Amino acid sequence: MSETNDIDISNCVKNSTHISEDVYSSIVSSTVLEIEEVVQFANSGIVGGIANLIGKKTSDSPIHIGIDEENSDVTVTINIVVKYGVFIPKIVEDIQNKITSSIKNMTGQTVCSVNVRIHNIVKVEDAELEVEEEA
Repeated sequence: MSETNDIDISNCVKNSTHISEDVYSSIVSSTVLEIEEVVQFANSGIVGGIANLIGKKTSDSPIHIGIDEENSDVTVTINIVVKYGVFIPKIVEDIQNKITSSIKNMTGQTVCSVNVRIHNIVKVEDAELEVEEEA
């Protein structure tokens, strides 16, 4: 006589997936740094810079992720430095579209807004000098 192991799943809890804010931050970081006109992320002070180096989040972090738990919408705010001479509205639109697309393609989540804060503009030569001085 064979036994059947049928399971009634009608009363089971549905499976769920939780995506960490760190995953969204990584997606945003990679996406934004691929854009030629973006020089770097902007930190609002030394505390934010040190915290980013050791992987801690502060209010000074250049990437902020908000997740609406009710409908899983994602809100992104980034603080960046762009190259001098670029048309800022076009760059911002490009950044918003690419972030929205990357998050949607990798997580399936809807991005309800991408807020871009331009903290500074620098000439490419100035940015290269800063990188050489830090090394």
